[in-house]
Amino acid sequence: MKKKNSRAFINELITAFPEIKDEVLDEDWIGLIHLQVSCLTRYTQKAIEANDVSKALKCFEFVNNIIDQVSFNIENALVVSWVFHLTFQNNTELYKLFPIKLKELKIKFEQWEKDYVTNSNNQQLKDFLNNLGEETN
Repeated sequence: MKKKNSRAFINELITAFPEIKDEVLDEDWIGLIHLQVSCLTRYTQKAIEANDVSKALKCFEFVNNIIDQVSFNIENALVVSWVFHLTFQNNTELYKLFPIKLKELKIKFEQWEKDYVTNSNNQQLKDFLNNLGEETN
């Protein structure tokens, strides 16, 4: 199966979520897939925080269905800039509805980050990675 490129992915993203179309297609972000995926991250996080179950589930379903159909760079952006950055501390009930495949990716990435930071001798890197989550919230 041929994997979807950035153009096809972005078209599907803005078709599914026209509310974020202008942000995704911001001229400064065209071609910067992590920044474009971050638009979906903010949209999803707001739904999680507002307990907007239908909106959050739509986001979960979109990513769950498309993640295996896209090229590596898009998959990477979805894992790093979407899955990893979503927080469920204030809505553990929605986390229960997070698809298993995405939970597994989130857990693996969080474990990798923890191991990488723990095993690193570079204090500057540790500080940067530890502060990364604080800056996005």
